[in-house]
Amino acid sequence: MNVKYWWQWFKRLPLSKSWFIVLILLRPIIDNFYELKETSALASPLYIVGILTPILIGMSFLSGDMGRKSDAIEEFPFRLWSILLVFNAVVFWFIQLNISAFGDLIKYVTPVFLFLYARRFVQTREDLHGILTTFLISCIFPIGIFLYEVIVNPIAIEYISAGRGGASRIRGAYADVMSYAIYFILFILTMAYYFLLSLYKGAGNIRVNNTMLIGSVLLIFFALTRINHVSTWGVFLAIIGLFFAHNLRNAKGFFLVIFAVFVVGIFFAEDIYTKFLEPLISKELLVVSGESESNQAFNGRMTRWERYFEVWEQMPAINHFFGIVSSNFKETVVMIGGGMHSDYVRLMFMTGFAGLGFYILFLTGILSKWFGLEMPEKFLISTSVIMIFLWSITTVPTLYAPLLYILYPIYAYSLLPKERQ
Repeated sequence: MNVKYWWQWFKRLPLSKSWFIVLILLRPIIDNFYELKETSALASPLYIVGILTPILIGMSFLSGDMGRKSDAIEEFPFRLWSILLVFNAVVFWFIQLNISAFGDLIKYVTPVFLFLYARRFVQTREDLHGILTTFLISCIFPIGIFLYEVIVNPIAIEYISAGRGGASRIRGAYADVMSYAIYFILFILTMAYYFLLSLYKGAGNIRVNNTMLIGSVLLIFFALTRINHVSTWGVFLAIIGLFFAHNLRNAKGFFLVIFAVFVVGIFFAEDIYTKFLEPLISKELLVVSGESESNQAFNGRMTRWERYFEVWEQMPAINHFFGIVSSNFKETVVMIGGGMHSDYVRLMFMTGFAGLGFYILFLTGILSKWFGLEMPEKFLISTSVIMIFLWSITTVPTLYAPLLYILYPIYAYSLLPKERQ
């Protein structure tokens, strides 16, 4: 969707939807004020946005301007997971009863509000393209900040431990490199989707050619070498692999794959691995070879997981199945938060075996929609789900709202009836 067509689409939106588009546009800028939370929660734009989001979603539902929601059996597990998530989040707040716990409550339940909102917002493929184009426009800011850091001066530098190569990485003014990574990864996902769409009849005003795509890939590749985030490398490589797999049915795609594999394999593969990937996975290689203890796996996160699983084992069986919050252990605050560095672990603690099972079943159900879609949407849906599966191993994607702003509309689109796709 070109900018002119996007603007026409935006002007047609009711206020109940247009506020969300403005939020997507502004979020990359708002995220740069993360540090203000140290001054005061009331002075932090992120806290304000976090509180306003569910309020605005609720008001949008009451406005009567939202689209009609179609039922889909694949979202039933999400509803069950949502019940457990909201219940545990509310209980956590009632136990803690402080401002910090209220902020955590909002953060934990935001995915539920965003998905319900996305299901009502996305009524057609045009709505999906409008949101994706909005995101591409919003990427001007983080990409511009990244180029400034590279060309002029880094805004913030983090140093990786010597055991992982001792490299440095830049994160702009964002809270962490994951915030940077989200914009880079979703940017290349959207560009690759639009490229595939431009190859098919009926793509309309979608125009992404070989030069634009290759330039985007090189830009994001260069960005990944500067943020040095191993799980994001895995997601990036998965996107490229899935793009190639979905692009082999047309001659242009076939030759693009052959060219890319030849150039990378002959000239760059060894350097990419030795300079950028091997230092980041050195600890994992030592664990696999038996030279380090297994608790050093996942950059030492296994040690933390083992420590809190020992606490978890002391809790009643009902907390194992439905969430640990009601156990009232003092470690609960850490165990359901981002400090777990794994959504699989965090969500199992937060919602129990049942909740984690429902959540994975929901993602699997979205992935199963692959069979009924055309090739560009096959790529978009499968990649967006696999992205979450991979990131959830060592990060907590459900706590990053900017990621969910884009992924949940994609999931919502996959659940639309065929005649509305």
